[in-house]
Amino acid sequence: MLTKDHAQEGLSRAYVHAVAAAARVNLRMGHEFDYGFDGQFEGITLRGTRHVNDGYPLDFQLKCSWNWTADETDILWSLKTKTYNDLVTREPEAVGVILVLMCLPAAEADWVAITEESIMLRKCCYFTTLSGAPAATETSTKLVKIPRASVLNAANVTAALAAERSRRKGLFP
Repeated sequence: MLTKDHAQEGLSRAYVHAVAAAARVNLRMGHEFDYGFDGQFEGITLRGTRHVNDGYPLDFQLKCSWNWTADETDILWSLKTKTYNDLVTREPEAVGVILVLMCLPAAEADWVAITEESIMLRKCCYFTTLSGAPAATETSTKLVKIPRASVLNAANVTAALAAERSRRKGLFP
């Protein structure tokens, strides 16, 4: 039987796969060696009649937890500072990176419901871009706030990729 952590990882990966397919963007996950980032979204463009990657990817770090809280506007979650530092120390000229957090219900029995008509994966993923000074130590946690409006869905992935494209074009006119 999978560990609880691996089950959570599998569910979060399934969610991201479904969203990428719905957004009709390319998804890369599972690098041969893991150096802090779990995957990458990339838009597709037409070159004549051929579909090709558009060259403006967006990296992401994928996390999953049942141990989160919410207020009226934000999801509140404690992120390990080593991961926080990975996200905030990326050079501005580099490919952009977002944190994606899958928020599961506390009760494991409520994570997935499957019927003949549907598969329901509870709750959802949220995403944000983190910025700020790196944490002084990499052995603690940092409370992060993710706007509840930033649900990882097809429209928001498409918008995030468009924003990354604009940002990169602004860096290299």
